[in-house]
Amino acid sequence: MHILILQRPHSAARYDHWIRAADPQARITLLTSADTDRPAGDLAEGVHRVVVDDYASPAATAELLRLCASDRPDRIFVNSEDDVLRAAEARTLFGIDGTGSELALMFRDKVAMKRLFDGLPVPAVPHREVRCGADLYAAQEDLGTIVVKPRDGAGAIGVRVLADGQAIRQACLDDPDLLGALHGGGLMAERYVEGTVYHVDVLVDGARTLLVSPSRYLSPPHRFRTDNLASVMLDTGSPRAKLLIDTAERFVANLPEGHGVHALHLEFLEDTSGAFFAGEVACRVGGALIKNGVHHTYGVDLSLASCLLSAGLWTTPVEPDRVAAPTGWLLWTGGPQPSAPTDRPEWLVEYSASERRDAPVTSVDGKIRFLVEGADEDQIEHRLRGL
Repeated sequence: MHILILQRPHSAARYDHWIRAADPQARITLLTSADTDRPAGDLAEGVHRVVVDDYASPAATAELLRLCASDRPDRIFVNSEDDVLRAAEARTLFGIDGTGSELALMFRDKVAMKRLFDGLPVPAVPHREVRCGADLYAAQEDLGTIVVKPRDGAGAIGVRVLADGQAIRQACLDDPDLLGALHGGGLMAERYVEGTVYHVDVLVDGARTLLVSPSRYLSPPHRFRTDNLASVMLDTGSPRAKLLIDTAERFVANLPEGHGVHALHLEFLEDTSGAFFAGEVACRVGGALIKNGVHHTYGVDLSLASCLLSAGLWTTPVEPDRVAAPTGWLLWTGGPQPSAPTDRPEWLVEYSASERRDAPVTSVDGKIRFLVEGADEDQIEHRLRGL
């Protein structure tokens, strides 16, 4: 078996080692760029590494296609949202198993993405395509306060909340590039839902959901510049958890046969009346400390599992249950600086500090990170707020 890995330069994950351990005979090619954080000596034995100058450039995509043409891989593995579509195009062009370009585009284009929620218990949030200023005015008049965001964005970058016509005018005055993005079809608008944001992280094997973990953000991710980003796992028996788990399972069941999707990160919105709407879905493992929390609570490494599933090397069919206490996590992004208790209580599972820019660039750009456990949702939230 020949497996091609696309690894972004600042990822240090050892995907090649996981594949080598699962199949010592596999041929592994790894495509990255010259500024990679992984030295050559860190690679698994026998890995053929191909290095390009700029990972995000068209030249890197051309190299991907050249590799597929000259030595067609059996599988292509990616773990970054930015790589989903170009890997899918390579699969479609060269007849490689896995997610093809038609479905991948729906995961990258937030307008097309909304169709993936058709017929599910939770409907998509009302939305509009917008191509000019008149479209923004019409969307705001029809939907009320709107959220304007890039159709292919991630990490809450470039999100604007516009309440009325004056806010629309001011946004264009503050950022003339907004009009260019509109004219180029790069933006969409959806109803702003005042309330609570949830995320559901799913591990998928064909038509089966192996794991579904629903959680609640303590503050909407788009406020990361003024609030810290934090999340709490839901109590499994709660009505909200049951609704979101059911919706996620039906979402997976509705995917086309041979979809090749193995990890999903879905976001849902609950308004002040208790109505739920589907926001977005990404075809990848969730960011921040999501996989740390899932690993602690369920004993499953989402990155490892999705890698082996993508490579066709998954051999553990057991659907996991919670093996430890539920968790929550906190990132210091734009809110008050948190601090760890001096006595380092047992419920503080992980604590780390890392360098970043003075101001956060994305919703997961946290300088200090905490992972905590608790008996239930309320206790976890209490502990996070205490930090």
